[in-house]
Amino acid sequence: MSLQILLVDDEPAIKIGFRQLTDWSKTPYTLCGTAGNGKEALAYLEKNPVDIIITDLKMSVMDGIGLIHALKQNNSEIPIIVLSSYSDFELVREALTAGAADYILKANISADSLIAHLDKVAGNLLNRQKDRAAALLQKQQLEEQNTQILMNDIRNFFLDETITTEELLKETSDLAFFSVPCIVLTLFFHEDMKREKLKRVAPNIQTLLTETLALAASPVSIMMHHNELAFFLPYSDTLKYNISSKTQVLNRQIATYFGVLPILCYSAPAAGAAECRNAYFSCINARRITFYEKNRSIIFTKDIRFVFEISAEEIQETMNSVLNFVQTGSRENLFGYVRNLLAEWSALPLEPFHLCMNCVHIFEGVALSGKSGKLHAQIHDYQKKISQSTSLAELKVTLCDALLLLLESNENNYENYKKEIQVVMRYVNVHYKEHITLDQIAEEANLNKSYLCRLFKKEYGDSVFNYLNMIRMEKAAELLRSNPGLYVQEAAAEVGITEPFYFTRRFKEYFGISPREYILRVSDNDHSPEA
Repeated sequence: MSLQILLVDDEPAIKIGFRQLTDWSKTPYTLCGTAGNGKEALAYLEKNPVDIIITDLKMSVMDGIGLIHALKQNNSEIPIIVLSSYSDFELVREALTAGAADYILKANISADSLIAHLDKVAGNLLNRQKDRAAALLQKQQLEEQNTQILMNDIRNFFLDETITTEELLKETSDLAFFSVPCIVLTLFFHEDMKREKLKRVAPNIQTLLTETLALAASPVSIMMHHNELAFFLPYSDTLKYNISSKTQVLNRQIATYFGVLPILCYSAPAAGAAECRNAYFSCINARRITFYEKNRSIIFTKDIRFVFEISAEEIQETMNSVLNFVQTGSRENLFGYVRNLLAEWSALPLEPFHLCMNCVHIFEGVALSGKSGKLHAQIHDYQKKISQSTSLAELKVTLCDALLLLLESNENNYENYKKEIQVVMRYVNVHYKEHITLDQIAEEANLNKSYLCRLFKKEYGDSVFNYLNMIRMEKAAELLRSNPGLYVQEAAAEVGITEPFYFTRRFKEYFGISPREYILRVSDNDHSPEA
């Protein structure tokens, strides 16, 4: 692109001479216009871009010195070359002092000398432009760096509840967007979303959001995670009435343009850093409703109210019911009970993390109540799968599969015995935590006590009470393996023995070592001794 040259001279012969002095088309310069004096030059500059000015010093109306002063007063940085004769030395010095870049003697003008002067000024102009561009770039980079630091500080504040507003203010005083009420809007994409991709499309999403919601300016946005964007929308009456319908349009447009449908969640208006953080957390919590409603993509935080706790009594009662179904081999009743239980808790709705952990506790309790030592690895895997379930449907399948493992294991323990003996075994496995008498067992089996003892000894090879002791010791060992910090008296109480010394004696008779030694051996060797 050629540089535009403006010639200022009141002599027509000079103007004509300049045009004919060289073939301007073969130079990097264009003689874009002429003016008869400084005033005309200023008028020309108001309407036309000019890169270099060549001006005579002596002109009527406004001379060259006056033009230089006028341009400097307007903060113009256009370089100026003055034309002079040998008798104009004082004027040339005044022009250079006023800010002229160079001068040319009219008597020595030639095509080569003119181009040489223009090249010199153009080189300085180019260097100045480069310096200005470099300074501007440095300023922009510094501003971007400061903005990034600010956004990181704010991001950390939102993600870490231990950071106080006062601590945030120590890091930065520029919290202007917290000074007005705003709505927090989050876009949560699939876990497979790459950080680089989201970072690349984030500006386009921001533009789309600004246009769709008819915002006066682009909102502040922060990438919270590799698959999550948070926007802070200045609250207004227009936004208040439009956001419900417009968010649906926005999500469809994002899905159309970028090929991914995010979960969009927005809060009620919030003011101040602390309230905005709470609004952000309300978006995160409300988004968990997708555990129950997999296809829900628009969520208003005020519409979601989770229950966060189920009583310990209800959990224990549920565990006992599930254990009874497992130990009696009632598959249909077991699965029906689990489905009804999950339906009841999801109707509350119970917060998904607490739901999963309740299911883990129930499964653990049932597993510990059965002879499941050989299933330790599988039980651990199911515990992990249950806790990491991402939907109600997934949790239902995983929990039923886990309980089926225990049920089938329980069936395999009993199937080689007569039905009366199976009744006794199941009763002992259910009630081993209680004080059990032979009368109770005989009544459950509907047998005479003496006959029961003879039959059990014949079928099982040992007495009923030795079987009860075996169940209690196996359960206690399972507890000690799972909870190395458990006190001996606590383990004893969990298996229906109130006297710790009696428990320790029976445990040592069964395993050959005391409970405390057992715990140490498990810790050292990371496996339990075989009974």
